[in-house]
Amino acid sequence: MSTTRSFWPRVLAAAAAGLVAGLFAPAGLAGDDILTVHEWGTFTCLQDDRGREMTGINIDDEPVPKFVHNLAPFIQSQAVLSTTHWEYRQKAAPRQHPLVTMRLETPVLYFYPPKHQEQPMTLHVDVRFRGGWLTEFYPEADADLPGLRDGGFRFSDLSSKTIGRLSWNDLKVGTEGVGPETDAHVWLAPRKVNSVNVTAQSGESERYLFYRGIGQQRSPLRVERGKSRDQLRIFGNFDEALDGGEKARVPALWLVDVRPGETRYRALPAITAGTKTTELLAEVDMDSGQWKTGLDALRAEMHKALVADGLYEDEATAMLSTWNRAYFQSEGLRLFFLVPRKWTDHYLPLSISEEAHINRVMIGRIELVTDRQRALLERLSATAPSNGRWIDEVRQSPAAERFFAGRSDFGDLGVKIPADYQMYLALGRFRNALVVAEERARRTDSLTTFINTYGLHPFRIPPPEARQTAENVADDEEQDK
Repeated sequence: MSTTRSFWPRVLAAAAAGLVAGLFAPAGLAGDDILTVHEWGTFTCLQDDRGREMTGINIDDEPVPKFVHNLAPFIQSQAVLSTTHWEYRQKAAPRQHPLVTMRLETPVLYFYPPKHQEQPMTLHVDVRFRGGWLTEFYPEADADLPGLRDGGFRFSDLSSKTIGRLSWNDLKVGTEGVGPETDAHVWLAPRKVNSVNVTAQSGESERYLFYRGIGQQRSPLRVERGKSRDQLRIFGNFDEALDGGEKARVPALWLVDVRPGETRYRALPAITAGTKTTELLAEVDMDSGQWKTGLDALRAEMHKALVADGLYEDEATAMLSTWNRAYFQSEGLRLFFLVPRKWTDHYLPLSISEEAHINRVMIGRIELVTDRQRALLERLSATAPSNGRWIDEVRQSPAAERFFAGRSDFGDLGVKIPADYQMYLALGRFRNALVVAEERARRTDSLTTFINTYGLHPFRIPPPEARQTAENVADDEEQDK
């Protein structure tokens, strides 16, 4: 359900532009008696050919502005930053964290007070992440993580039982404030929505509530690659999110293949999943002639599905614009799908102090290993590694800053990049996870030397006893509650 918000001004403006068609969708004509809250975001995972989540995907090539809050002030006094071997720079958590299997990317919450509500209204908003940390947020919020309050927080303790939390207390909704100045597209695109402003206790204001994080969690869907690699098989991971004989419907799915100079896609039929993780939900023949081309057509299909699932049209436009590069321009094979509300509410529970119509529209994104990446990994495994000294010749520059931050669009470094490192870069956004996983599967001296030379060793998964310790800590804390 949703409510009318600034309805007639929107209709008149659209009429002047000849765009009235489409504004009279049923979602825009529901009652205006209580608060309406809309949310969108993305759950991203990387899966191998057997549908298993791959670790070490905490790479942030869509950085948010520096005014966004993170966990650093909460933990700088705990000597965590000085004792860890990981770099503290991505999503306010170690960039080289070896246990991260899911990225919770840029959920935003929009607010639409009821027509006759005196503004501003005061709310308390609380969100939790089962199996993860909520590490960045704006406006300012009260953050909580296991051990954070008593100085016992440890980055090594991420597990499927971790629970991160953010609370916005005494949030003012319907204020006159404006967001901070920035030229970051990833921040400006979500502002282009006709919601009301919100202001935190600190006085910080924005058009929306923003947060994101990382976790050790499974994607709602699992995608296996057939032995001949010409078929995909899709299964569900809804066992913990559903009760008994409940079912979860995935109303829309798209398989997108982005290659240099070409993007093709396929819209897949809706699927319904239960709690059996072995149940085959769909099969996709990769060699069939059902692929379509054209980014505009793909965006239009996704936009229509997002609106049908509960977003307003300007919200759906903002979401797709925010992730235009990651969704449609970054090379790779990926499955997009609308996440069932049951799954979202289980793993990312949201509570608001006032009665409200709440629509949560999340996209699941599964990155799949491509044939090209497999070939690059095979070549890298057999190539004599370079010595890494060329990095010392990289001089300070904007390109160098992007390079050392792990960005792929760093530009000209002014030095020749060795062949093995060029292969590594060509692996794409999640190259670190791919290289370390390849070493686990097929260890070679060349690959191990490359990993050690270029500092990728922290991405290696800790031994089982270390991971079990993290699970035990989570169990103890749950029992204490």
